[in-house]
Amino acid sequence: MNAKKLFALLLALCLALAAAPALAAPTREAKVMEVTVNDNLTSLTTLIVNAAVLQGTPAEPGAALTFPNLAKDEIPSDQLTACALAWGIRSGILPYDGEVGNQETIALTVEKADELYHRVFTNPAFAFRKLSEEEAEAIKGENKYRTWYTGEELHIGLASMCNYGAYIYSAAFDGTDVEILCDVFTAKETEVWQSAEYIPEKTLVWNFNARISLHKAPGSPFGYTVNDFSFSPMYQAGDLNQWTEFENDKMEYSVNLPGILGVADNTASNRVWQSADGAATLTIAVADEKITFEDAIASYQAAYPDAKIKQEREFDRFTVAGEGCYTFIITSDEMERVYTVTFAFPAEFQAEYEFYAEIIRNSLSVWGISNG
Repeated sequence: MNAKKLFALLLALCLALAAAPALAAPTREAKVMEVTVNDNLTSLTTLIVNAAVLQGTPAEPGAALTFPNLAKDEIPSDQLTACALAWGIRSGILPYDGEVGNQETIALTVEKADELYHRVFTNPAFAFRKLSEEEAEAIKGENKYRTWYTGEELHIGLASMCNYGAYIYSAAFDGTDVEILCDVFTAKETEVWQSAEYIPEKTLVWNFNARISLHKAPGSPFGYTVNDFSFSPMYQAGDLNQWTEFENDKMEYSVNLPGILGVADNTASNRVWQSADGAATLTIAVADEKITFEDAIASYQAAYPDAKIKQEREFDRFTVAGEGCYTFIITSDEMERVYTVTFAFPAEFQAEYEFYAEIIRNSLSVWGISNG
């Protein structure tokens, strides 16, 4: 295909994309999928994410959200249990015989509350604490998400319907347990019950990463119960409409970059971007040399013998992901240049920055070849 025909094809594609109502959000690629991520598993994951957010919601408006963790073999707290049952009932994931509406509390018999608890959590040792009327009123005043007994009923305090979705990108099976890794998102003016890749990117906000351990429980309506979980810190740049496209005409490539990165060195063949605090650095280096895909891998492996290389021959690239770094190289027999992209970042924010790195990798387009 000559240059004029290629330009006309690209122009037609750009016009078609411009006419589209909205672009679907980019998401990270699936890593390990050893179990089927069905609606039941997704519902339980979404329930526990929202319950934990409710538990961490501060009583004072404007105060910081603090993410709780549930350790392995730890008994879920009254508050976490209350949030899980309340959110599950109000969202329709957990069954409830009465009308919920906007009432301040949900009343359950102790037997029903216990049954719902065991639908969600693995640890069987939980027992609801019975409080006096006076103690119950004090707790209700302190924290609207707590539970308390009055008479023979368990009352669950008002749980606002926070609306967080979970994009599951890894589900690793280990005996009777499954480790779920997911990016948690919210969507402006959009329900999050659909998968993130189908939500227009300008309405989507990525919030944090979650690791959730589930126990395979065939008797559970979800097929699993929750062992434990932990959340990452909040992501820095959640709005994907803060991403901008950068083009390097001289080196013939384009790429989408997150708004947290600013140009530090604009040399055409060696562009460098950094975060405001200098903790994260992205480098795109272009070398005028011709090297085969196989020779490039062999050369990299010789320089870094411990590197775990992921080959993607169909995209003329290979990727190396490590703690605090992410590198990918594009080259082929037909190319006259080698493109090396290196992203270094704080290892304690691995989940967040590796998410950015995967989107950067899939957005990088070297003109004249198909990539990503």
